[in-house]
Amino acid sequence: MVTYGIDVPSSWKLPDFSEQLDPRRMIFVTRGHQQSEESNQSESQSTPLFSAEECQSVIDMAHNHYGEGADWPRLPSGEYDVAGLWIRDVPAIHKWFQHAVRTKLFPLVARQFPHFCRPSELVVDNAYMFRYTPETGRRTGVHTDSGCLTFTIALNSNEDYEGGGTWFQGLTPDSGDSADGTNATCTSSSSLELGQGHVTVRPGGVRHAGHAITRGVRYIIGGFCMHRHKVETVRMLIGEGNARAKRGDYQGAKTALEAAIAFNPHFDGAYTHLADVCQKLQQQDKARQVLEHCHRHVNPSNGEVAFSLGALYLREQDYDNAKSCMEACLEVDPWDTDAMSVLAQAAAAQGNRGEEESWYRRMVDTPGIDKETAASAYCNLGVLKEGQPEEIGLYEKALELLPANFQPRYSLGSAHAGQKDWKQAAESFRMAVSLATLDENLEGKSQALASLYRVALLLIQSERQNGSALQNQEMMERLYNVMGKENYERLAASRR
Repeated sequence: MVTYGIDVPSSWKLPDFSEQLDPRRMIFVTRGHQQSEESNQSESQSTPLFSAEECQSVIDMAHNHYGEGADWPRLPSGEYDVAGLWIRDVPAIHKWFQHAVRTKLFPLVARQFPHFCRPSELVVDNAYMFRYTPETGRRTGVHTDSGCLTFTIALNSNEDYEGGGTWFQGLTPDSGDSADGTNATCTSSSSLELGQGHVTVRPGGVRHAGHAITRGVRYIIGGFCMHRHKVETVRMLIGEGNARAKRGDYQGAKTALEAAIAFNPHFDGAYTHLADVCQKLQQQDKARQVLEHCHRHVNPSNGEVAFSLGALYLREQDYDNAKSCMEACLEVDPWDTDAMSVLAQAAAAQGNRGEEESWYRRMVDTPGIDKETAASAYCNLGVLKEGQPEEIGLYEKALELLPANFQPRYSLGSAHAGQKDWKQAAESFRMAVSLATLDENLEGKSQALASLYRVALLLIQSERQNGSALQNQEMMERLYNVMGKENYERLAASRR
């Protein structure tokens, strides 16, 4: 195995069993050294843990189960749903997987954590197979996994796709030994890219994120291991607190989360959840104190805590501290577009349009940004460039990403109207009315109808500048033609 270090504050610990799981040398990647329970022999070779043929057979089992070309189910993965399956739901893969973990994976895990477990003491809590594509393989937010140990198996070659790989917070790029060059690449951005058949094993409490897939398809199997006889007290208390919060039992959630912190005040995972619960209970000062303590004394590199604290400062109009927290987020995760968005909002509140623009520009240039966030950033840039030649192009970029988005469509109509291009303005406002109707956006619909009526009158007026005035019937027919009869009647009905 290749060992990678994690640069974390000395005050930080894993949620459970930190001393046994060694919090400074925690990420292991196969290098071709494997031991089979069946042969009881140790083999040193340049092959991965799973052969290319074995990996391909697993992919084929999945496609045969659902049908070639058929859609896979969607499984939740952080903020987004990903095409994937639970291993237990596909009998052929489940049978293979049970044999694989018993003969290969569990012995490997036990060798890396000999003070924690023997192979026979491990059990897989959950295991899944994901099929990442540019449509379903967006970049995930930084997070930790459930289960005290986590594994990932790469099922296809990294030549089959572009992007991907896993970013680890605090990964030490020069601490790995990858002399064979075949198993994993540790990039300058603290990311690991696995070759086909290779495996990473790590504690679930290590903070990480998955990079977006930009071309092709990537297949992986991931899962969480637990010890049969050891209770993950802190992780269970955090889970109980979150479950109670979902049910609306905020006081019970607070009690469970405070107990998790009392058991292990050096793990940062419970603090944001506790702060969220405190805000639900209208305990704003308590929420701030919880986040400030974690940010200053437990793990200053926890981007989730820094973001929550910065968002709280923003709501309190403490813009300098809000910006400081978001800059801390970006030191940890340079691709955090949510932090960039808050920095843009803080700059706007301070009247610094140049700084606001620079953050939105950085957002749209960020690799792996999702379409919704990019479209919103382009729309905000369009607002900042009101009346300038660039304005219309920025709204059009937003609409290229999300053609059915009301706000850039409406703003595009306003930009055309600002240039007195009444025909284009009317077309955009008419489309905005349709989008608002579909989304049941009553306020937007009313706004778009009123704007459509105004530019329709201006268009008709411009057409008749050198001609005779229209009679009432002719005027109505032209308004119907420009606005759409149904839209005109809706507007008329709203003003009665």
